[in-house]
Amino acid sequence: MSELVLRTLVDEDYARSILQAKAPGMEVISARLRHHPFAGFIFDVSHLAGRVGRTHALVDYFTGKAFISDPWQTADPSSTMELNPVQDPRWNTIDFETARQKAKSLLATAALRRARLAWKGGVREHHSVNKVWKPNWVIEAKLDGKSYRIMVDGLNGGYFFIDN
Repeated sequence: MSELVLRTLVDEDYARSILQAKAPGMEVISARLRHHPFAGFIFDVSHLAGRVGRTHALVDYFTGKAFISDPWQTADPSSTMELNPVQDPRWNTIDFETARQKAKSLLATAALRRARLAWKGGVREHHSVNKVWKPNWVIEAKLDGKSYRIMVDGLNGGYFFIDN
């Protein structure tokens, strides 16, 4: 599979409520669902006593940052949702092979830290997806007369300010 779209777990109303709970006076002006491209990897990670665990990782094509993720829940392919991709800023974009190395390095480091020096396992790629579209909400809001753009993660509700 070369491409998949992750299911949006945080809907627009919940994204708004997350921000309004943190800043009760915040007025949400608009919310747009945007999709960010990641490379996706599933690794088999060997632990002590021969146990093997399956771990998912996503690598942001625009920043090169790798993340361990929950197992992917894909969007219903029969839905008529149209992707609204984020534009590539072209200042730090990486390719798929670089993403693969970053994901593998992240998983090896995480496994070693978890098991400390007793880890005798390995990390083996089980499956990869060239493009995983991750949903995020871009919220335009006002608070105390100032305008803000905030990104709310469409999977877990985490947020950060893009600019004001």
